[in-house]
Amino acid sequence: MLRPNQRALVLGCTLLMLVLMGVMVALGLHPSRNLPLPQITARFDPNTALEYARTLAQDYPDRVTGTPAAARAAEYLKAQFQKMGYRVSGGLFNMWLAGKRVEGQNVVAESPGEVREAVAVIAHYDSQFTSHQAAEDNASGVGTLLALAQALSKQPHHRDLIFAATDAEEWGMIGARDLRGFFRARQTLAVISIDYLTQGQPTVVGIDCEGQGGGYSPIWLRQLIHQSGAAQGVVVQGPSPVQEWIERSVEVSSQDQGPLLRVGIAAINLSTSSADAAGARARYHTVQDVFENFQPETFRMVGATVEQALAALDQVEPPPAPEVKYLSLTGGRWLDRNSVEWLQTLGLVPFMLACVLGILNYEDDRLEHPLGTYLRPAVYLLPLLAMLGALYGLTSAGILTRYELYPATPKDPFLYRIPAQVVAPLVGVLAMGYVLLRILRLFLPTRPDDFAASKRILCVWMFLLVVWALYLNPFAMWFFLGPLAYAFMLLQRPAGWAARVANAALLLLGALPLTVLLYFFGREIYLGWRILWYLVLQTAYGVWSVSAAGLFLLALALWVQLFRLGVFPPRRAVQEVRLGVEV
Repeated sequence: MLRPNQRALVLGCTLLMLVLMGVMVALGLHPSRNLPLPQITARFDPNTALEYARTLAQDYPDRVTGTPAAARAAEYLKAQFQKMGYRVSGGLFNMWLAGKRVEGQNVVAESPGEVREAVAVIAHYDSQFTSHQAAEDNASGVGTLLALAQALSKQPHHRDLIFAATDAEEWGMIGARDLRGFFRARQTLAVISIDYLTQGQPTVVGIDCEGQGGGYSPIWLRQLIHQSGAAQGVVVQGPSPVQEWIERSVEVSSQDQGPLLRVGIAAINLSTSSADAAGARARYHTVQDVFENFQPETFRMVGATVEQALAALDQVEPPPAPEVKYLSLTGGRWLDRNSVEWLQTLGLVPFMLACVLGILNYEDDRLEHPLGTYLRPAVYLLPLLAMLGALYGLTSAGILTRYELYPATPKDPFLYRIPAQVVAPLVGVLAMGYVLLRILRLFLPTRPDDFAASKRILCVWMFLLVVWALYLNPFAMWFFLGPLAYAFMLLQRPAGWAARVANAALLLLGALPLTVLLYFFGREIYLGWRILWYLVLQTAYGVWSVSAAGLFLLALALWVQLFRLGVFPPRRAVQEVRLGVEV
């Protein structure tokens, strides 16, 4: 595909980019930034939090959004906030839940400060169909929220203080999504979410930072939680740099900070880990999640840490600047936005240069109908797009049970029953699409018999795919498509079995990040191989945008064509001497 001098140019470009990337890292490194941290004696009472959590779990069970039990729980929460002297309001919103339109309700408590800015703490009170008391997830978080509100009810504060019990977190953080306008109108500096305090002996407080379809907790807020925990004798554990990159790539949150981060509101979630991790997994979203074996220390760790952070947020001047693409590294350092963006771009330059040079060699192919030949790979996408359209149609028609955003919660039987009335039309549309594809191919130029020409044609589409992905989400592009892009460059003419095995290995390595992620994600939410069905449901309900779904289908279609080219190539009808050598 490339001539010898072009290969040398790409190699030189690769070495230069590596040097520039090293320089960018060196110039972009910054130490962690600490906000001023006032010394306080925490007023938070863990025993009060325990009692609130017990009451919510045992006296108000089955708090599924839209049910009478959830409405009673909301009234209880309003009454508690009113007793503390807060101004209380309840925001109603409508959503789809298990095929029905239901009404959710947030409970918001406010205490005005001296300036028109706010800090907020939130926790969701709704539960799942598969549980009863839902004590850990999330009566525990609401108990902590109420105890914090009580501890701070008589304290003077500079900024507005907001406590919110959110509804419909389990179905895509719908309650938190509904509060975005409320928080933005009050110029909210930061929102701290509390979700999932575990039973048994606590180990650490964990922070969750991923946004819902975009955004990530800013470094200054993450660092503040670490500082606040240390000031109260609490160990706080955050995501590793690799975990952060993966979370930024996927952009699917599991807690209420997600929809807030998407619109630029600084937010973060706190939870705890238990020494009995296996027991916590077994109880998760089941009727075994009842109020027992909770330790006061678990509530103290979270409550005291949040109270310390609120004290700092209440007094900090000026407010920290917004952050978008800062990346945390080991050793308490981070890369600034410009450095991250330059690294993501520079790393692609060798691939893009190779693609451009390869495309410029198109005259070597001597194609009779170059435009039609170059468009040929796109027709393989048409059956997949037809199936995607059918999926959206089945959802809109109610044939596929509708949810507002996220599918049913983990361990819900809905996720384990794949309905024939949905799968059959999807398979039928896909089959019809491939029949039409074979007919359409009769009117297109035939596929080139030469490996270099076929690779050059696919090169155009790989180039477009990578640029499109870089625009949508550069973190996802590098995690999912970066390995595939460079594996594509290294594909060799499959002259023998050794070359074919090497090509297959390269393409399988290119698909490895996605495969590994699906495996661990499927295990994490108890679905196993059904994680593939879960992805279909996520697409149907809009977790993935149409652009993201189209990008995935294009990548899938190209991967299949690359595999055919590199492992099962077309027979050459005529032996020709080709100028140039494949990359």
